[in-house]
Amino acid sequence: MWSRLDDALIDHRKIFYAAEVLGKNGGVMALGMYAIGLMWCNKHLTDGFLPAAVVRSFPHAQKPLALAAALVAAGLWAREKRDGVAGFVVHDFASMNPSGDAVRARRKRDAARKQQERQSAGRPASARRPHGNGRAAS
Repeated sequence: MWSRLDDALIDHRKIFYAAEVLGKNGGVMALGMYAIGLMWCNKHLTDGFLPAAVVRSFPHAQKPLALAAALVAAGLWAREKRDGVAGFVVHDFASMNPSGDAVRARRKRDAARKQQERQSAGRPASARRPHGNGRAAS
């Protein structure tokens, strides 16, 4: 799964604000934590939600909850509770990333297509479905 980062993030006012909150090397730490959180959400298809226990266990930083608090203060993340689990949500996650349901549906379609391709692989080329270019698969 891919994660999308806007290239404007490197000089976004929210990153600069988080940097001020964090102090020395704060911008790098904020940007890194934001990217790590985004990748975790996409990997686990959580629609932008990060349980606090997961954030606390991130090995990428000495004080991940302090970084999370800075991202919240800057408006990059927000505190949220889902199904009784305290955590954080990535601001505007859905505007840049596909939902977990969309990813699961795409994976299911891809799996069915690949299974059909495997099953038809044993048939003669003349019996196979044509590819997008209209020619039979070889």
